[in-house]
Amino acid sequence: MKKLVKGLAILSTSLMLLAGCGGEKTEESSAKATDNTMKVTIAGGSAGGLWSTVGEGIGETIKREHPGTTFTYQPGQDGANILTVTSGQANFGIVSAAAAKWAYNGENPYPNKIEKVRTVAFLHPMPYHFTVSEDSGIESIEQIVNEKLPTVLSVNTKDSPMEISNRVVFDAYGTSYEEIEKNGGKIQYTAISKANDQIKDNKMDGTISPLPTPAGSLMELNSSKPIKVLPLSDKAIKQLEEELEAKPYTIEAGTYPFAEEDIPTVSIDTILITSADTSEEMVYNLTKAMYENLDYLYTVHKSFEAMTAETIADVTGAPLHPGAEKFYKEAGILK
Repeated sequence: MKKLVKGLAILSTSLMLLAGCGGEKTEESSAKATDNTMKVTIAGGSAGGLWSTVGEGIGETIKREHPGTTFTYQPGQDGANILTVTSGQANFGIVSAAAAKWAYNGENPYPNKIEKVRTVAFLHPMPYHFTVSEDSGIESIEQIVNEKLPTVLSVNTKDSPMEISNRVVFDAYGTSYEEIEKNGGKIQYTAISKANDQIKDNKMDGTISPLPTPAGSLMELNSSKPIKVLPLSDKAIKQLEEELEAKPYTIEAGTYPFAEEDIPTVSIDTILITSADTSEEMVYNLTKAMYENLDYLYTVHKSFEAMTAETIADVTGAPLHPGAEKFYKEAGILK
């Protein structure tokens, strides 16, 4: 990466501790029980969150195709899920494509290359939302920088890939957290759900983070406190593409009541990963189960609608696992 992503001590430390602790591994990641049943564990996000819903949905697809299979959803965190999976403590993990890229290449916050990480499937996009209240008077990110506005922003959990994306954006605009605070503003490492209450109370100007679209939290906030999502510049979009495996994305007019025009931004893909040690058979079976139950997944959560026969194999960040590749070729998705 370029000149950002400094000071990632917290996540780096937690990752190294996780790598060193070992823990009790799942029963032979590639093990298959009798009668074509399996024991499958997926590490995702916090219980009750979007990734929990996504993980449980995927688990249901494998149980539908292989009755008797035991599925366990394991709460986790984006960056740390890489090591949870590659150390054998879960068979699969839900992460951002950016985290997979950093881990495989040995970039911050990972102190060493994690060459065992393998990709399985694209799950859903997480469009970047630079959200501010109407009351803040902020019309653009350029205004914050050029007018040195004392802006108070929530940037999500410190050192998470979601938070790091904000550093890339500020860098693209020639500013930083430090500069914002030097101008009298404040950067708060607060979860978006908690930050919205502070916006309602006029204690915060906005929140910046990748979010599923349409984000229910923003819809709810807008009902009591009018907000807007600011567009990203071409330079910021390009820099996010280069450093975070992001893709250009447009939040279309009408997506939100306040979105009267298209809003250019990027999306950071959420993907399913596994370890190179996971058996080809297990990965093949899970990939096939998801593909053959897409209609079911669409009923689980709206975010799954972006995962189609055309996009499921469009996954970046690390090499594709042979088991997933085998299925995609059989299905005619890959040549």
